[in-house]
Formats: sequence, C-alpha cells, structure tokens
Amino acid sequence: MNEISLYNQILNPNGFQQVKELAKELAKSQLLGVNSESQGIVLLLACISQGIDPLTFNNRYNIIQGKVAIKTDYLHSCFLRSGGSVSWKITTNEECTATFQHKTYCPNGMTITITLKELIDSGVALDRSGNLKTNYKMHCAAMLRARVLSTGIRAIAPMITDGYYVESEVVDFTPADRVLDLGSVPTVQGTTQALPEPEPEPEPELEPASEPKDITELLIEKEAIVNNFLCDKLHWITGEQTWRNLAPRHMDSIKQRTAQFLEKAEAYFKEQYEGRASYLALPL
Repeated sequence: MNEISLYNQILNPNGFQQVKELAKELAKSQLLGVNSESQGIVLLLACISQGIDPLTFNNRYNIIQGKVAIKTDYLHSCFLRSGGSVSWKITTNEECTATFQHKTYCPNGMTITITLKELIDSGVALDRSGNLKTNYKMHCAAMLRARVLSTGIRAIAPMITDGYYVESEVVDFTPADRVLDLGSVPTVQGTTQALPEPEPEPEPELEPASEPKDITELLIEKEAIVNNFLCDKLHWITGEQTWRNLAPRHMDSIKQRTAQFLEKAEAYFKEQYEGRASYLALPL
C-alpha cells in the first residue's frame, strides 16, 4: 500500500475531525515545519487539494508565518522542466539580473533586475528596527537571486506558482508592527504595483471586548483561518492579500473585538470544511 492510499484511509470517513487529529500530532512532533494545529490543518488540506502526501509536500513547500510557500529551488526546477530557461547576467550582493525565456510563453525573453537598494528603499529588506535583515547580511546574493526567480517566473508562467507565494516572498513580509502592502514587493524592472484596497463592507456585528495584549501573535497563529474569513466571508481583503493588508478601520474593529472575531473566523472555517467528507476523501 502506497503512502497516498494510506493517507486516504486515515481521512475517511470522519473528514475534518481526522484532519484536526493529524494536525495535532504534527504540531506535537514539530515535523515538516509544523508548530501549531492550524499550520497542520493548512498543510493537510493543501496535500488533499494537490493529491500529494505530507512528505512530498515537505519537499516542495514550506509553511512560513502561517502561509504555504513554494520552495524556490522547486519553483526553478518546475520552470526548467516546463521548457523555460534562465540566463544569469549579474549576481552580486548589490544587484541581480537574469534573462528568462520560455519556448511557449516568452520565446523572445524577458530581463529582470532587482537591486538591494530597491529592497531597502521599499522596506522589504529591513527589520522592524529599520536595520538590514539577517538574511540579507549573510546571504544577500542568494536572496536577490530568489527574488529575481520568483518575479521572472511569476511574470512569464504564473501557473507554475499555482497561486502560492514563494518562500523568498513570505520571509520578506513586513514585520507586523510595520505594515506595508504588497506593492512594496519589487516587480519587473523595479516597478511596483500596489493592490487596490477592497470595497468597504458592512461592519460585522461583534460584541465589544477588551483588546488582547498581543493581537499580532493571535493573528499569526491562526493566519490561514483568519485570512479565509476576511476574504471569503467579510470581503475585507482579496485572495492575494492577508490581514496585514487590512484597511485601518477594519484592523481597529478586530482589535476592539478580538475574541469574538476569532470565534467567528473559526466557526466559519469549521462550517466550510467540517462534514465535507466527500471533499476530504477525494482520491490523492
């Protein structure tokens, strides 16, 4: 019996409850980069949707800050296998330039340049104290190459990322106490494209409560559930955004009613997935 067949048997017939139990065990063991039950749930649901087992998932993806992120080397290899090529022109600690070609989607090639200065000016390469992040101090050339790869491949063959962020993008998300939108991420030729703010929606009817001491940790811990609720139920963000992109008035609303907001987010997530055994039991 192969791993996927065994995985299917584990999921049947109790659906989401089985997923939760597996997620708890993954969190206890801290294997595959899982540190919490919510991270385990995200990992397992991603495995189900893609038809892969957790070990294969671990070879292709990371869970960073509560987000599923595709590994840079796997993204690169997928691009090459699909008929793409990457020609590195400059790769230093200050600048990275590469030309991307694809026999189907970009036969004439596209050149991408990203510099350390751009990332510093946009705040992407800075920590919450305004200093250069450790990754850029120790592995600056590699970080710039990863940024160029994710930008070039997403521009030419976005289907390869399958809607996921790349790990180099997630680790550079702005610290929670310095909120910047995704427009800070450099794109082709160093330009930026800020995502539009969602249309205002009616405020949910939540009971007032005292603000928790550390709302950021709560939101990060339940990131997948929170983002799902904000996007699909409240429509306060788009599918490419996270709670970090919330309008100030929406964030203030959550701060004032944190406990009730998290309860509603978890209830909505449970309503979506619990009992959907037919979905959770799809062949992998």
